[in-house]
Amino acid sequence: MLGVVKHAVKLTNGLLRRIGVQLVRTEGAQKPWDEAFADWIAKAKASGVDPNEVGDREWNGSALEGASRHLFHRVTQESVVLELGPGTGRYTRHVLPRCREMILVDYSTLVCGWLREYLRGRGQFRVQQIDKPTLSGVADGSVDFAFANGVFEHIDLDDTDVFLQEFHRVLKPSGALWFNFNTLMSPGGLRWFQQEEVKPGDRRLFRFYHPDLLKRMAEMRGFTKVSVTTDEGRFAYLEALK
Repeated sequence: MLGVVKHAVKLTNGLLRRIGVQLVRTEGAQKPWDEAFADWIAKAKASGVDPNEVGDREWNGSALEGASRHLFHRVTQESVVLELGPGTGRYTRHVLPRCREMILVDYSTLVCGWLREYLRGRGQFRVQQIDKPTLSGVADGSVDFAFANGVFEHIDLDDTDVFLQEFHRVLKPSGALWFNFNTLMSPGGLRWFQQEEVKPGDRRLFRFYHPDLLKRMAEMRGFTKVSVTTDEGRFAYLEALK
């Protein structure tokens, strides 16, 4: 596995070198999903496909189907859309052609460099790298729709609360918010929680929340018409309006 990762990093650096970004395997610089993303990029280069097609296969889900189900009805050609934690752009590539501009916020240097290259020519966008739970580079009341897929399953409660406040700040009046999160209150979430083995003193990779908790927090931070839905899988889905 280590050899595969090193090879992926080498190939990815070749793609990113021309934009001045290099993936370095150090504890301080590397983010948790950088190795997986680098592996997708390497596999895609070797097989001549889009890296996000590889990502869909690796993570057993179609981003296009997810975006069609949860996002597209909130997006118009005049929308300014903010995505928190876009990763390699699995959802981004489907939303970008449908809106006026996307603001892509991530904490990974690899991700930010990759997106600037990968999305070039596909639409209007800007990438903002963060190192704390803030959207400080985004103006108040400038966003029509904000979303995050597969992000809040990795974020603790305090940081989730800060992001809720930040979403409320940057959204326009009547702007919409959508994100998913892991919950123990669904059969799939309970199975996922039970399957993850954690040694004493370690922490789980994923965070699990009760739907009522995040609904209450969103309302506390000023959101209206907050709804949370679940299905048989591990995710719950929160929608709200400013």
